Amino acid sequence: MQEWAHRLRIGIYVGEGASHSWTWFVDLLERFSYSRIRFLSEEDFGRALPCLDVLMLSGGDTFAVARALERSGPEALRSFLERGGLYIGSCAGAYLPLHSSKDHLRSFNFVRGRINNLSRDLPQALALPAKLSTSYGCAYVIHPVREEVVVRMSEGFPVWGGKDVRVPLYGGPPLRPSDDFVPFAFYSGFTDRTLFLTERELAGRVYLGQVAACEKAIGDGRMVLLGPHFEHPGFPEGNAIVDEWMRWHVARSRPRRPAGADGTAETDGASGRSEARLTARALDALKKEVSNMRIRAAALAREEISWQIGAKVYEPEKMLHFVEAVWTRLAPLKPRNGGGPVREHETGDRLLDLAASCHAGVRDLSARITGGEETRDSAEAVLCGLRRFTAAFLECYFSFMTNRGFR
Repeated sequence: MQEWAHRLRIGIYVGEGASHSWTWFVDLLERFSYSRIRFLSEEDFGRALPCLDVLMLSGGDTFAVARALERSGPEALRSFLERGGLYIGSCAGAYLPLHSSKDHLRSFNFVRGRINNLSRDLPQALALPAKLSTSYGCAYVIHPVREEVVVRMSEGFPVWGGKDVRVPLYGGPPLRPSDDFVPFAFYSGFTDRTLFLTERELAGRVYLGQVAACEKAIGDGRMVLLGPHFEHPGFPEGNAIVDEWMRWHVARSRPRRPAGADGTAETDGASGRSEARLTARALDALKKEVSNMRIRAAALAREEISWQIGAKVYEPEKMLHFVEAVWTRLAPLKPRNGGGPVREHETGDRLLDLAASCHAGVRDLSARITGGEETRDSAEAVLCGLRRFTAAFLECYFSFMTNRGFR
């Protein structure tokens, strides 16, 4: 891995509106040895961008993301791009910068592209009716297929040019060709693992031949929009394309001033975090709490229930996904020999408090479901808590790994 990859400062949006799929970007970055990663809430979005080289925004509720970031996000994002930053938006992150006249969304009109899945008529659902459409004014954004699709990379794309690649689709946009961006992948087919939510003929008209991935230059930077989830950990070829896109961006960019040259400080992991350490006792306590929460979350994931939260439908399995993102990294960890103590308000106690709160939320939600109570607000609170805990843990995890705090 080239040394520059270890120097790239990468931010992942994890604030309001973000779904569990941002953890897929984490998996991808770890797979390719990127480690200087910051997790951005809506509160620190604008403050963090000047210290970053790459911004990633994955799936979720586009309307909620736009509402959360509307005040300072568009200006901060434009400045980030003009000075040479790379934006990679997948699914909701691809919808967000497209031109729109709707409240909140119109603040992010970076790309003049039209989606091909906007319809005034709602088609008949053959499967998963809650996933088929999202209201958009007097029309609907429809999602005729889910799961695996085939995209063909354009000839001009490095390494992967002209190749067919299988990637998963969970509501991301098919874009009509436009002179405002350069297309680098087109939807080219379905597979035996494609799930059709409505008639196959309609699915073909909506997707086939339309743009699946594209790029627009803004200032010295670039905006990459991905309809399918190329970052999904189950699709290594898609992951490799995202990695290649990052390499390609750096190869085409002007030399960047080192951090600190523009008044921003170069800090560990580009996130302002100090070296964090965990005592063996704190680590054991955290493992116990997360292990017990994992058992409850796995049981909850088997419940046949879902919640409409904003414009998205969430199932209990999304909660388990967050817990697993922590557990797979937490379970193998060992404290560094001679690790220093942890101050009361830092690392160990903070993570343990967050984990305990999430565990209590999962336990309470399970009881409410069993009792036949209304659970939407409880589910939203649990998802929010798990998102924050997962981001806090991963922030510490990459700090630990960068500083060799674990072995």
